[in-house]
Amino acid sequence: MQDATEIILFTALGVAFAIGLVVLALWAQKSVSRVAAYALLALAFLYVGFAFRSENANTWIGIEMTGVAVFGSLAFLSMISSRWFVVLGLLLHPFWAISFHYLGTGSAFTPGPFALANAGFDVFLGLYVAFDIWRAGAKPKADAANSNEGGSTNRNRKAEKGRA
Repeated sequence: MQDATEIILFTALGVAFAIGLVVLALWAQKSVSRVAAYALLALAFLYVGFAFRSENANTWIGIEMTGVAVFGSLAFLSMISSRWFVVLGLLLHPFWAISFHYLGTGSAFTPGPFALANAGFDVFLGLYVAFDIWRAGAKPKADAANSNEGGSTNRNRKAEKGRA
């Protein structure tokens, strides 16, 4: 177990990595929620890698693959349905990381600093994606109506040119 300073340091390091991922996704003009879904899946698989270090690797790999199935399903659902599924996965994953890998029996093979950084990463990224979803839904209705009008006006102009 780490002391309070280390807990804050490693959690802040996870937040810094999440900020870096958001900046990179925005710079590359990619969907932050899609990048977050891939990150959630990758993090779940990292714990499978840690399970190879355990004394009873076969059992632990099976347990960790259950986590991959759960969090991978939420990531997949966020891509085909609602982006809120990745928010749910990102905000549930720290409970798995802290209760099972930092405080629980998974701490035998999981580095404590990684579990703490993972928790900070997940919470920040989950809150950012939730904010992004909220911000996209909070756009004024007038702007959406104007953008639709512009599209239909352009189509009407093209149709009129074709007739003339």
